[in-house]
Amino acid sequence: MKTPNSHPKPPLLAAAAFDSETLLRESGLRVTRAAQTVLELLRHTSQPLTHDEVAAAYTTATGEAPDRVTIYRVLDRLVEAGLCDRRVGADRVNRFARHVEAASGNTFECDQCHKILALPSDPELPKVMGRLGRSLRKQGIDTRHTALTLHGTCGDCAR
Repeated sequence: MKTPNSHPKPPLLAAAAFDSETLLRESGLRVTRAAQTVLELLRHTSQPLTHDEVAAAYTTATGEAPDRVTIYRVLDRLVEAGLCDRRVGADRVNRFARHVEAASGNTFECDQCHKILALPSDPELPKVMGRLGRSLRKQGIDTRHTALTLHGTCGDCAR
């Protein structure tokens, strides 16, 4: 039964055991078709997407062109709620990806294609990051979160 506040689920949700509506509600966000669709698009992509790529994928998924401002707002709200991450690439373009707790939390970004790869865990890295954090605290800087991003060229682009 449809209620006035229910929105048709995007086509991508049909086969998934992923409940975007519940995720949005539990995060304190309004459940809208745009928010559900964007969250679902980010869930199904293997690489971070630019705003334009999200808008194009939205059009493909729904058959309707989204309002560009709505997409910006939805992405901002998803980032604020911790459901997706915003990364600023080496090209200074924002890219968005679903939030996934990585074992190391550290990444590699290709400066050419902007592919993001998780770095393998290294037992020495937490020690190094801890030393850097302590050094910063001595300077009066309090770090809430530390993550390492290495930049370079991936194997695909190097060929």
